[in-house]
Amino acid sequence: MFKYDKIIYQIRELGECLKGGEFIESPFDVPIEEERRGDPDQRDDDSNFPQGSKLFVSLEPTLPQGKKRIDSKSYSPRLTYFLDGSLRTKHLGEYIEGERSFPILASEVSCAVVKKEGKSLKPCKVNKRLVFIFPHKDTGLISDTTYEKLEELNRQWEEANSFLRIDFLRKEKQEMRDVRYSMLGKARDIMHSLEHEVAESLDRGDDWLIMDGAIRKDEFLKLDNTIGLAKSFSRKPAFDLGDGKPLMITTYLSRIRDGERAAVFKKEKVGFWYVRLRTYPPMEPLGGLVKIDFRLDEEKLSKETIKLIDELSAEVYALRSPSVYPHPRWPSFIYPIRLAEEIMHSIYLNKEIIGYYGRELKRIIGGINCD
Repeated sequence: MFKYDKIIYQIRELGECLKGGEFIESPFDVPIEEERRGDPDQRDDDSNFPQGSKLFVSLEPTLPQGKKRIDSKSYSPRLTYFLDGSLRTKHLGEYIEGERSFPILASEVSCAVVKKEGKSLKPCKVNKRLVFIFPHKDTGLISDTTYEKLEELNRQWEEANSFLRIDFLRKEKQEMRDVRYSMLGKARDIMHSLEHEVAESLDRGDDWLIMDGAIRKDEFLKLDNTIGLAKSFSRKPAFDLGDGKPLMITTYLSRIRDGERAAVFKKEKVGFWYVRLRTYPPMEPLGGLVKIDFRLDEEKLSKETIKLIDELSAEVYALRSPSVYPHPRWPSFIYPIRLAEEIMHSIYLNKEIIGYYGRELKRIIGGINCD
C-alpha cells in the first residue's frame, strides 16, 4: 500500500515547512482519542437531535405498544456490502512559533468494506490515510506563512495520491476551549468523508450497503440503497406512539424484546427505527439494540415501504450470528461489521512507528542532520 522510505521522505518535507519554530515532542505513545472522545456513535447521533428537538410521532400508530415481531425466516436478501471506518489519533507534540503555539496530531484514518457472497464474506475494499491535523490560519494559532507552506505541501501530496495528507481545523463559531478535542472532532469528520468517498466508489448496482453508525451527513442520504446501523445512539429523543402520550427513549425501548423492531419515525429526510438483537444476558435498557437510518421520502408509509423495513430488519437480525462474544459491545454487533473492523485493526501502523515520525519531525524542525 505504501513504502516506508517514501513516508520518511514526506515526513521530512513536512518538517521543512515547520522550520523556524520549535517542536516539543509528546512523551506518551498511547493514542488519545479513546480517553477523550467518549462514545463516538452516540455523539454522532446526538447531532441528529439538537437541544429542543420536537416529539417524534410514530408513522405506524396502529402497532400495539409501538413494536412489531420480526419474521426472521421471510425476507429477500438485499444487504451485500458492509462498510466501517476507524481512526487512531496520536498527539505528536506542541509546536511553538513566536508567540503562537498549537498541538500537532497524526490521525490514522481507514475504511474497510466487506462483501457478502451467499453465505461467505470477503474483504472488498480497504482505504487508509495518515493525516496530520493543524489549525486553520483563521484560528490565529498559526502564521499565514506556515499555513501556506502546509497547504501547498498537501496539494502536492493530493496530486500524487499520497498515503500522507494534511488537514486543517477551521475557526469555530464559539471559542475553542480545548484545541486537541476540536482536532479529534476534525479527525472524525475526515473519517466520515473517507467513508463516503469509499461508499460512492463501490460498483454495486441495486445491492444494498450498510454503513456502520448513524446517518448524519446529507451526502450519505444521496447514496441509494444504503442504511446506517448505529450500535449506540442518542438518548435525547422522546416519542409519541400515536396516543398523544410522550415516552422517553429508555422507557420506550425497554419494551422492545429480542427479535422485535420499534415503530418507524422520521426526522426531516431520515426514517429511523430500532431493532433489538439480544436481550440475554440481562443488560441495561438500551443494550443489545441497534438504530437503523435510511432515506425516507414518504410522509406516510406505503405498504411497499413497510414490507421493505420489515425485511431489512429481519436481515439485520439474522446477521447478528455468529456472535463476536466476548467483545465488550458484542450484543449490538452484526458479524460483517465486526469483520470489517478487524480488517482495519490488522493494518494499523505500530504506535512506536507513529512516535518515530514525531521524532523525525523534531529533528528536521531543529535542523539536525538525519542522513
